[in-house]
Amino acid sequence: MNRNTLHQTLIRAARAEKVAQGVPPGFEERVMAAIHRIEPDESLRRWASILWKAAFSSAGFAAAVCVAAMVFLAEEERPRVVRDLGSLSETINGDGDEIASVLIADLEEGESW
Repeated sequence: MNRNTLHQTLIRAARAEKVAQGVPPGFEERVMAAIHRIEPDESLRRWASILWKAAFSSAGFAAAVCVAAMVFLAEEERPRVVRDLGSLSETINGDGDEIASVLIADLEEGESW
């Protein structure tokens, strides 16, 4: 609510009308004082301010956590060990061949699984 617009509108309306004989003295001053005491509804502005402050503080906290994680939890660059998978493959296949040969020998002797 814009106070200046309200004030000007009320003054124009009051000046356009003749003052009636039954209006008590000081009525205009009391009405104008009551208009000046009206506070505009600031709840929306207050909530918007609170929410923006919360958003900025949350973003700042998240940025601080990310920087701390990068500084304290970053691993040093180490040379990676290249594993020789050839011997591992031979070991696995060799065990498989040995197991298969035992099973085949058992089948040849007439044993069942």
